[in-house]
Formats: sequence, C-alpha cells, structure tokens
Amino acid sequence: MTDVGGLSPAKRALLERALQQRRQAAGAATTIPRREGSGPAPLSFSQQRMWFLQQWEPESPAFNGARAFRLRGPLEVDVLRGAFETVLERHESLRTVFSGDREPVQVVLERWSFELRVTAVDDLDALQPLLRELSREPFDLASDLMLRATLVELGGEDHVLLLVMHHIAADAHSDRVLFSELAECYAAACAGREPQLPELPIQYSDFAVWQRGRLQGAELERLTTYWATALEGAPELLRLPTDRPRPALQRHEGSHVHFVLERELGDALAALGREGGATFFMTMLAAFAVLLYRLSGEEDVVIGSPIANRNDLELQSLIGFFTNTMALRVRVGGNPSFREVVTRARATALGAYDHQDLPFEKVVEKLAPRRDPSYNPLFQVNFRAQATERPALELPGIAVEPLPVDIGFSRFDLALELELGPTALAGYFEYNRDLFDGSTVAGFEQDLRAMLEQVVRYPDEPVLALALEHGRGSRRPAGRSIGRRARR
Repeated sequence: MTDVGGLSPAKRALLERALQQRRQAAGAATTIPRREGSGPAPLSFSQQRMWFLQQWEPESPAFNGARAFRLRGPLEVDVLRGAFETVLERHESLRTVFSGDREPVQVVLERWSFELRVTAVDDLDALQPLLRELSREPFDLASDLMLRATLVELGGEDHVLLLVMHHIAADAHSDRVLFSELAECYAAACAGREPQLPELPIQYSDFAVWQRGRLQGAELERLTTYWATALEGAPELLRLPTDRPRPALQRHEGSHVHFVLERELGDALAALGREGGATFFMTMLAAFAVLLYRLSGEEDVVIGSPIANRNDLELQSLIGFFTNTMALRVRVGGNPSFREVVTRARATALGAYDHQDLPFEKVVEKLAPRRDPSYNPLFQVNFRAQATERPALELPGIAVEPLPVDIGFSRFDLALELELGPTALAGYFEYNRDLFDGSTVAGFEQDLRAMLEQVVRYPDEPVLALALEHGRGSRRPAGRSIGRRARR
C-alpha cells in the first residue's frame, strides 16, 4: 500500500501527479472513478451501520473524535478560521449531511457556514471539564457540519484548540490530512501566498458508490467465505474478571488508564517479532492475546482491531471514513511459548489483511451472531498498536503541544492502544466503567508490564509460566513460574 499521508501537501501533490501520469502513460484507468452526477449518493457500508447506531442513541458521543492542542504564540484567529473553511471546501465529507429514514443518502451542502467558536477559562483546572463537555456534544447528522472547532483562550498568547469530528466523516488517517492542510493553509495566508494543495482526484461519495458496485458477486463470496471460515465456532463472549455483573444494556461509560514503558522494552519486543517475520503490531497482538488468556482462562480469543483500508492511491489524500474493523482470532491453547503465539498472531493478521476489504458490517451480517444488548457482537475487546508517531499539527510561529482529551466513553469492555514513539512505548487501557474499577485496570497494566519484561528474556518459555504482577482476577492454571526470582 502506498502511504503518502506523512508528506507535505506540496510533495504529496507532486507524487500523486507523477503516479497519475504513469497510469495515463500505461493506458490504465483511475482505480476509483468519479461517480456520475452530483446529487445524493448512497452511504458506504460502514457509514450505514454507524448511521443506524446513531439513530438508536442520538445523544450518544459514541462516534465523536476529539483532538486538542495547546497553542502558544501570536495566533492569527481569522487566518485560522479561513484555513478551516478551505479544508471544508475541499473535502465534501466534512460538509455532508444524511437524509432519509430507512435508506439514508449523502447530501453535500453547497451553502454552509463554519463557526470557529471562541471561549475562555480563567482557571486551568476548568480546562479539562470544558474540553470533555464540548467533545461530548452530539452531532445532528441531518444538518450539522461534521467538524467543529473551538478556541479556548487561556490568557495572552496562550490558547487551546479543540477539534471534534464525527467518525462517520473521518477516521484516524484523516488526522494526517487535516493537520497537514490546516498547516499549509495557515502558513500560506500568513505569507501572503496561495496554499499549495494537491487536487483531490475523487470525493468520499465516489468511494461509496464504487464500494457498493465492487462488493458483489464472486468478490463478495470470496471475502465472506474467508471470514465465515476464520470465525466459525469462535466464542461469542470473552469472560474477563469484572468488578460488577454485566448490565442488561450497555451504557458505554468509560475511562482511561495511561502508562509509559521504556523505549528499550519496545525495541526488544519489535526485534523479537522480526526474528519470526512479525511486525510490531503482530507481536503486541500476541502479547495482548496472552494477557487476555491469563486474565480470563479462555484459550480462544477474538480481538477487534481497526485497519486504515486505504489501499488505493485516490484515498490517501482524502478526509473520510475508510477504516474497517477486523475480528482477529488468536488461539493460545496448548500452553505454547510466546514465540509460538507470535507466529499464530502473524498468520491471523496476514489472513485478515488479505481479506480486509469486506466491511465488518458484512461479516456480522454473514455470521448472524446472537444479538445481546449487553455486549458487542463477535468481540468485546479492541486493540491498536503502531510504531510510527502520531500526526502532529504545526503552525508557523506557534508552539503546538497535543493535549489528551477523555470524553468519558468506551465502545468496548476493554481496549488497549500502544504507540512505539521516539522515547517510550506508551499507551492506555480504555475500559467500561460499568464493568471495571480503575484500580482493576491499573492492575491489568501491571500484568502487561511484567509479562512483556519476561517474554523478551524468555520468549521460548510456556506462557503459563509467566508470572503476572497483579494477582487478583488472574485465572492462570497451575504450573511452574518464571517469576521475578527466576529472572535474577
């Protein structure tokens, strides 16, 4: 897959122009064509499922994505507002509303008005509650722009910029595009020049039409057959040791436990994976599967994980919702070594990558699991890991610092997110507060830390020999241990 998301807008434009010329010279057509006409378009499969879920709980912040940045320096507020307007004009997904009751369609707003809201706080202690409140404001999918921006004045040349996008219009990769284009538009206006932005080959509605035309017939059968086989007989519920009984209806109230591990540990884990041809993601997927096995005692673990799903060049420079969700099944039975679990996780991930184009909604439709409002179908835990830095917002003359925003929501029983950054292996557990106390999840983090420290030293030891740090809730069957004393 070609990934040009980390390039500047000017360099991305040059690359895309060169690739387009190469296609034209070879007589090849654009992979994803523009749709005919400019009227309403169907939703993509992922959008359609999200739209129905939002109708079920219209006030829920389930699909709000929030990013916050502290800006120190002489900020040009009107210039920043103009930069947002340019991005909204370029990307139809951010000014698309959804019309209809049973079969909604995408309608691109031709007349719209963007507001950069400005407010102030006198006490820094009031900042995080304000960011959380603003981030949880629901979107009206029938009328709202899918991007909101608020500038919080802290005093003098000190501001916080909060961006909230609805997931139906943007995914994690979209951050790269948004931040890059905002930076270019802002810098260009400050320098008195036109922004150098690549021409967008298609819009999101073009993708939605193409996707629906492609996923049918033999291709649909190939993909659905794979996933039906891969998940046949998988357990419907991962029974983790919870602090409270599962409520009859999910409320999705959540919180986070953040942690930082040594970069050297992350490097050692990445090196261990490379010995078996596994990526950092595959290695950490194996580690999470082992942790879940040790906590639950269940040998067959299904873990959800997002994938960018932007295999076509036309999608690289678009803001939109392309992310797909994969249900990754890792079997940890037989007391294997950690190295063997990495091999199993690698095989699972490679198979999923080769069949990633089938929307998760179609997987659920094919398998038709028993629906229970108390838990998510197919999997209840989620995982994401990356060995690249998160996209950063840069504005000329401004010191930009990312700030955490916790909107108090969890889509899953438990989720783990990891990032191997330049100085540390950092991450967080997101958890459902109806099921877990924060202290319990902090114990999970201690277990993960202890386990990772052991597997890099003893990758060929059976996983049941790994000594966990946090005793409560661990369902480790009896067996020898290579705990701290054994590691002296």
